Amino acid sequence: MLFKAEITAPVNTVADIAQGRPTYATPLPLRVYPGKVTRVWFGFPKGCFGLAHLAITHQGVQAWPWSPLQSFHWNDYIFTFADSFPLTAQPFEFVLHAWSYDDFYPHTLTFMCFVDPALPEPSQQQIRQVYEDLGVSPGGC
Repeated sequence: MLFKAEITAPVNTVADIAQGRPTYATPLPLRVYPGKVTRVWFGFPKGCFGLAHLAITHQGVQAWPWSPLQSFHWNDYIFTFADSFPLTAQPFEFVLHAWSYDDFYPHTLTFMCFVDPALPEPSQQQIRQVYEDLGVSPGGC
């Protein structure tokens, strides 16, 4: 399932990354389903000129980019790559954090992720059926 969120990086918002105390614009939560993130996209419209930044956290820990206290920033570009990020514990959400060093214009940045849904756990009946189909007993005897 594809999830998408857009966040506006307001004019002249600062992130004190060097001191390890980032201050962002209002964070934007993106609710997702349990499963595994298999692809992500980060979109920067024309006119950002590398001034608008985007970082994504999950459960209070930075998920993308992978390096802590880093961010994606570019101009007229979409970062996209495959990933294997497990979503196994609640809350099933990402939080987008955006900021901009631009003095004049706000910038709307886009984040998208594809989540392969978690498979349901097999029931005891299904497990017994597998053993029966294989012709073995659950105890190995």
